[in-house]
Amino acid sequence: MKERDIVGYLPDDKPTLGKSIVFALQQFLVMLPATVLAAIIMNGFGLELYSIPAAILASGIATITFLLVTNFKIPLYYGSSFSYIGAVAIVVTYGVDNLASSSTVLGSVLIASVLSGLMSIGAGLLIRHFGKDKIDKILPGHITGMIAMIIGLVLSENVMNGILNTGPNGVDWLSVLVSMVTFLTIAIMTVILKKGFVSQIPILIGVLVGVVVSYMVWVPSLGGSWSFNNLSVYFDGIMNTQTVSMLDVMPWVTIPAAFQLPELIGVALIAIFPIAFATIPESAAHVNQIDLYVNNLSNQKDGKDYKIREMLDTNLIGDGIGDIVAVLSGGPAGTNYGENVSASAVTKNFSSYVFLITGILAIIVGLLLEVLNLGNLSLILTNPVVQGVSLYLFGAIAVQGIALMIEKKVDIFDSKVVAVMAFIGIVGLGVDSIPVTSSFVLPGIGVAALGGILLNIGLNLLDKKAKSKDQPKA
Repeated sequence: MKERDIVGYLPDDKPTLGKSIVFALQQFLVMLPATVLAAIIMNGFGLELYSIPAAILASGIATITFLLVTNFKIPLYYGSSFSYIGAVAIVVTYGVDNLASSSTVLGSVLIASVLSGLMSIGAGLLIRHFGKDKIDKILPGHITGMIAMIIGLVLSENVMNGILNTGPNGVDWLSVLVSMVTFLTIAIMTVILKKGFVSQIPILIGVLVGVVVSYMVWVPSLGGSWSFNNLSVYFDGIMNTQTVSMLDVMPWVTIPAAFQLPELIGVALIAIFPIAFATIPESAAHVNQIDLYVNNLSNQKDGKDYKIREMLDTNLIGDGIGDIVAVLSGGPAGTNYGENVSASAVTKNFSSYVFLITGILAIIVGLLLEVLNLGNLSLILTNPVVQGVSLYLFGAIAVQGIALMIEKKVDIFDSKVVAVMAFIGIVGLGVDSIPVTSSFVLPGIGVAALGGILLNIGLNLLDKKAKSKDQPKA
């Protein structure tokens, strides 16, 4: 098969500007619900912390920064992280109990997030110094693959609850209909569209179809009785939603406010700092996923090895700097988005140039939302549509974890491997966070990752000792 017959773009490919803008729009729409949702959730703990326009703006700035730090070799989007939600809830609760303002709480979260980002940078530098081969012994495929799986599956309950949208009258079957139409459109498009430009935008097609169906059947039902008059009520609600001003969440406002309650900074550090421990296996999982898919596409084209798997150090450094840039831009701390890895895997579009355009698009949208004061336009993507897309993408992330373990030839009959995978899977999926004290929480994924690493090291040492005893003496 000739190279021109292969649909897809590698990290150093540059589609035409027109195609790049469409691809960027698709990536932006994939990113938008989760990035905005993370900020919305953290605004629901008793204080309005985040500006939605600032969260979008920050994700764009952090994405461009990440691409520059990694020299455009790791094609990823940097969006708001869900890992910080439990920790932020603790900080907000403490702040509310002590009558702290939103600026004081957000400033404390910002300071702790910056230090967490510095730890990620330090981890990347350690890997760069000691080498990735030694790190691979600490982070083998059965650990990074399982981490990738639980990243995809950990929000599965939230997705299904969002799809069912159960209320006093039971399941919202119109919500289920819209979600499944969105999901099935994406799934069908990925199967039947094999060639050409349209084969690379199945998610965008699914979103558009889902939105149209939403406004035909779901939105009109929101008033209790089915009526198209509910459409105007819904859009009025979008336009009139009050949002936090972007200027109110900037560091020159929040950092001085944080020092009005210094003990809150300590609470934030204790709550947020442990999350940094989860960045290494999560980053390793993302790097290996991207390498797997990029080189699979490359093998169908020119056969170039992009060696992204060897860039864990660079990825961690970019991750830490991205965190720092995001919070200093007024947004939540972030992460390299698995949703976009899934979107890229589905569309075979790994062009760093497209991600650059996506970052620019996010900055423009964030600024426009702030200047025009149009309310929360993210609600145009109705909840059933968001959940339908999430059903596909979160599942795809989990499948990528399986693909990673297959590619790494993980021996699932090895008793050590089984024990480590069992621990990571059950702990990572079984608990969101573990409250140690009123001001200290351990994130479930972090405990699963760090515990899995330590368990793997311990079992390997025991295995070596057991084998050495069985060796016949000379």
